[in-house]
Amino acid sequence: MIVLIVLCFCTLCAAQNTKELPADLRTLDSDHYIIHSDLDDDLTADLAHRMDVMFEEYSRRLCDFSPPQDAPKLEVYLFARRHDYMRLTGDRFPNTGGIFISSQNLLAVFLETQGRDGIRRTLQHEAFHQFAQAAIGGDIPVWLNEGIAQIFEEGIWNGRTFLIGQVPPSRVRQLQEDIRENRLTDFGAFINRSAAEWASNLRYKPIAITQYNQAWAMTQFLIYATDERGRPKYRDRLLDMLRLIHAGEDGHSAFVEAFSENTAGFQNLFNEWAHNLGPTAEATYAEHQAILADMLISLGAQGRQFADIGSFRRCLDDGGYRLQSSGSGNLQPGAVFCDLAGRPMGPRQLYFAPAPGSAAPDIICHPADDLELRTHFLRGDGGTLDYETVVQSE
Repeated sequence: MIVLIVLCFCTLCAAQNTKELPADLRTLDSDHYIIHSDLDDDLTADLAHRMDVMFEEYSRRLCDFSPPQDAPKLEVYLFARRHDYMRLTGDRFPNTGGIFISSQNLLAVFLETQGRDGIRRTLQHEAFHQFAQAAIGGDIPVWLNEGIAQIFEEGIWNGRTFLIGQVPPSRVRQLQEDIRENRLTDFGAFINRSAAEWASNLRYKPIAITQYNQAWAMTQFLIYATDERGRPKYRDRLLDMLRLIHAGEDGHSAFVEAFSENTAGFQNLFNEWAHNLGPTAEATYAEHQAILADMLISLGAQGRQFADIGSFRRCLDDGGYRLQSSGSGNLQPGAVFCDLAGRPMGPRQLYFAPAPGSAAPDIICHPADDLELRTHFLRGDGGTLDYETVVQSE
């Protein structure tokens, strides 16, 4: 059984413990960051490049806000091992995969257990918190700070830039289940949730998952909900709210001034939007690729090898495998071999491709002329398999 886990990240303060940092940390200066890393050079350079591109996305989409021209570069620590990350953070945040330490204005993440795609998502999330403190400042409510960070977290790399505004199927499943089970917090209370209460909820995984997903969904709604002519309905108001915060207003007052005090009406509009929300194509196929890669690694550890996608699928069908994902219950593995209409993809749409020198053949998904996904496998520390996916779209 493959379990997909939603990791929770946060913006908190911690004491820096530089005395115990690894001796082999190397420093790389990128366009916007000073990066200290003990990851291999190629991965460090790739992460630095993507962080710079994502920084430009933050700046472009929040063009009214930017760090001062003479502001120092932002500091980032990239660790291979979790215990080095824990030393830096003083063992205070054991359930995080990455963190922005606001009192030190530095960001730290680790690769171990997250994998390459996981650490990239973490950086996209946490680096927004770092950017927001430098560029917007003020009293950004925790739900909005986390919500915007998750919008960028879900950005999909296409080899040149990021596809922002993605809606993964796992988030839609979680949101719909939370609505059915009446687990969402009343919006009037949610927008006033303190950072302390938010952090306290991280101790309870189901509550934390719902809390983060509600913040993502509310922010997605405010940025991407459209009117009958396809124009954003609330995006300008959200930017007004951020401008007010930047000017010194507290988060609650800024929300009321930008959106009014009618949070019940806001919640009704949100519920109508959420009922019709569907996943985006790129995010759906990316989730399928991750599931296929996880299953291939799991079965490979049992000595199972496959000549082609057809034999791989037959093994899963005959073995009665099920997938479990937060907010979704059991999933049929066969769904990840299908296109968005539920039709099985043929050998020219989904296939293994030789990858000389790689730990396993690449998984190629080519469901449409303007969309291709390639999942590449690598051998990590201790001989474990890791993978990374690039989505090429037009």
